[in-house]
Order: sequence, then structure tokens, then C-alpha cells
Amino acid sequence: MIVLLNGPLGIGKSTLAEALSESIPQCVMLDGDHLIAANPGWPDEIEHLHSTVALLIAHHQRFGYAHFVITHLWTSPAQIDNLRHRVAGLDDDFRCFLLTLPIEENLRRIQRRQSAREIDEREFEQRTFRQEREALAVNADAALGEPFDVSAPVSQLVARMRARLSP
Repeated sequence: MIVLLNGPLGIGKSTLAEALSESIPQCVMLDGDHLIAANPGWPDEIEHLHSTVALLIAHHQRFGYAHFVITHLWTSPAQIDNLRHRVAGLDDDFRCFLLTLPIEENLRRIQRRQSAREIDEREFEQRTFRQEREALAVNADAALGEPFDVSAPVSQLVARMRARLSP
């Protein structure tokens, strides 16, 4: 099973992905932002991410891993479909969730995580958050994933997500 957690900065993708992957046997978490972190950046980040994800899934499957939780921001159905086609021969059980949260709470989470960091990235993160929300709004009616509200505590979110992932 391949599970995509889609959503803007600070919404809780990594937190949910880590807890979810720990609750599923033979599961690997892949953080899309970390997979494409390079200086200078890639000319086509989505292409680079998707080819890297396909390689990593095949690699981990050779070692017995069967489930993958992948986090990133996908802003169009075409991007999600591209990844779905890339991994189709590796695993056909492909799920995508668009994490949702009221804007005010999302901004509070960004502020809260800043308090734990040495480098002040508030301006960068708030600008990025606005840009990502705008990019998602452009395709608001599109299939960017099954909506999944992440306002509850993580343990409840994992239980709800596991219920949705059950056959």
C-alpha cells in the first residue's frame, strides 16, 4: 500500500506520517521535502521526487517492506497521477489524502514549531504557507486527495486513518 499525505507547510504531514508508519507493520515513511532537498534545487522537483520515490519503493520492497507513507505538497491531479503511474508496477494499492485544517490553526502550528528552532524562519514559512495555500486553491475542485481533517490529537488521527485504509 502506498499512502500519500498531501497538504501545505505546517499542517502536520510529517507528524501524522511518522505516527502512521510506526503503526503499520513493514512500513517506510518517505518525506518528499527531504528527498528533493538539494542546493541548487532541481529544475523539475516533481520529476525528481517521483523518480526517487519509485526507486526507493523498489529498493525497500527488496528488503521486505510492503507499505509506504509519503509526504509532500502536490498541487495538481496531474502530479498525483504521474506518481500513481510511476509506482503502478510496484503497488496498485495507492491512496491519497489531502490534509485539512482551518487556516488559523495551521498558522498557529507553524508559529509553535518555530519556537523549537534555532534559526528564525517565520517569514519564509509564512510566505511559503501562503503560496502553497494559493496553489491548492487554484485546484480546489480537483482531486488532490480524499479530505482528511487533522485537528484531532495524533493518536486519534492514526486510528481514523487506519480505519480509512482498511479494506
